[in-house]
Amino acid sequence: MKIKHILTISSLLLITISACNFPTSEQELQPGDVQTAAALTLQAILTPSKTSTVQPSLLPDTLTPTFAPTGTITPTYSVPILTIREQTNCREGPGQDYEVVFTYLQNKKLEILGRYDPTNYWLVKSSESSSGECWLWGEYVDVTGSFWVVPSLTPPPTKTPAPPAAPSIQKWDYFCNSVTGQMDVTITWKDNANNEAGYRVIRDNVPATELPTNSSSFTDVILLSSGESVTYFIEVHNVTGSVRSTPIKLTC
Repeated sequence: MKIKHILTISSLLLITISACNFPTSEQELQPGDVQTAAALTLQAILTPSKTSTVQPSLLPDTLTPTFAPTGTITPTYSVPILTIREQTNCREGPGQDYEVVFTYLQNKKLEILGRYDPTNYWLVKSSESSSGECWLWGEYVDVTGSFWVVPSLTPPPTKTPAPPAAPSIQKWDYFCNSVTGQMDVTITWKDNANNEAGYRVIRDNVPATELPTNSSSFTDVILLSSGESVTYFIEVHNVTGSVRSTPIKLTC
């Protein structure tokens, strides 16, 4: 169909050119002129025109930004140190159920080895301990250095406490006033225990008073008539029970 269409157009052009170039009285048509014009016209029709082609861009589809490397900040390590703020006991474990190893005074500095957060205790290096370490309660200390890197430790098992050693009465002084019927007495004993919770003074099998740990003397004032007697003994106790001294009997 396309070829037929081109031939039809060519025929019409040929006729038109022939009419336009028909010889006048002044000009005589030369042989071959009509064929040459028609051929040139047909060639122009059949020759496709050139179109410009846009070259694709050579730029990359996506531009990737680049960043300059930044430095890494490394924290400076310093030895974790514990400073005693108030006099406190260093124990075999993180709690009052453990035996006291040593009592440190204010401003003592010790290196921290570990921690036990549930009871707020710190394990420290201790030259006073036979094991080379002991536990301090965080309530009476200040910590400095890289203390956050010390490991969280499992506490050692608690020991079953032994009964305290019985006190031994060493001396007693008393005075009986026959006029007032009053007796003044002072009793002194040796503290043989190192794991006591406290002391009690027992008078005639009835507790007369409670005393704190490390106590070693007591003064009493009672009414006691001439010829009457009173018996004393000292009792030491802890969680396992109590132990009594040898009794003493005083008579006015």
